[in-house]
Amino acid sequence: MSPSCAICGAVDRPRIRRGVSDYVTGDRFDVVQCRRCGFATTHPVPASFDRYYPPRYRRFNPFAAFVLHHLYLRRVDRWLARLGPSGLALEIGSGTGWMLRALRERGWRAVGSERSAEAAAASRAAAGVPMFVGDLEAVRPAPVLDLVIMFHVLEHLADPLAALRAAAARLRPGGTLVLGLPNNASWQARVAGRYWMHLDVPRHLCHFSPDAIGRALSLAGFRLVRITFRSFEHDPLGWIQSGLDRLGFEQGFVLKRLVGMRERRSGPLATLGAFVVALPLGAISVPLALASWRAGAGAVMEVWAVREGQAVD
Repeated sequence: MSPSCAICGAVDRPRIRRGVSDYVTGDRFDVVQCRRCGFATTHPVPASFDRYYPPRYRRFNPFAAFVLHHLYLRRVDRWLARLGPSGLALEIGSGTGWMLRALRERGWRAVGSERSAEAAAASRAAAGVPMFVGDLEAVRPAPVLDLVIMFHVLEHLADPLAALRAAAARLRPGGTLVLGLPNNASWQARVAGRYWMHLDVPRHLCHFSPDAIGRALSLAGFRLVRITFRSFEHDPLGWIQSGLDRLGFEQGFVLKRLVGMRERRSGPLATLGAFVVALPLGAISVPLALASWRAGAGAVMEVWAVREGQAVD
């Protein structure tokens, strides 16, 4: 008998994507997915993640940083049109610090967290707000926050339900949770299969569909408000990189160049070939992304939920 799904409780035989490769180390993992709700987990879970987070992780080259910064600011401005002019925000996994800086400059009080002292220091320098090392458990469980942001963070956690419950315990009633996470029910995921860029094993320990994240939020004491799929930051890139990987080019070819990773496994001819093939993939990536967004099947979800009452234990 198969173990039950952590989200929906289904005991049906899961769907397994075998041999999903990590573009940093080349190690292979399986992704085990519930057939009912679409929730999936990465197996095995490494005892240590040090070798899977390279020094250049999320340290983008100047061009990529410029584009991402601009797109993130536009995203925060869209958020504030719904959130209001002020409040107290916490971002878990603040990364570049751009979102927190934008919130602070627009009248919000903000604080952030990162997984290491080095990352927290870099984020604090960029955002100009207080920063701590750790997760939500480091924050007193009192309902004082107006906004919790977990933008491409939840999929990195071994126990996402515990993280959602911890967020609910620290949000005031009516407070907002904003998540960004890959959609493993997307067109992109279905086409790319085990080559889908956003599986990003083993850094992504869990994988959500819209159905799965809706169920998880309900279990944690949230009301799902909306799910949108517009992501110029991540969706077109996913089509290009996943296409190159599926065609057999060096895994992570584009990603490595965006962050300046020097670990390369392809020679000059293969590199030239990847650039040539990336051009038509880039040309079709935006139309594919736009169509998938309209169909509710984009590669990345932005999820809004509201905390109502007490979180469910």
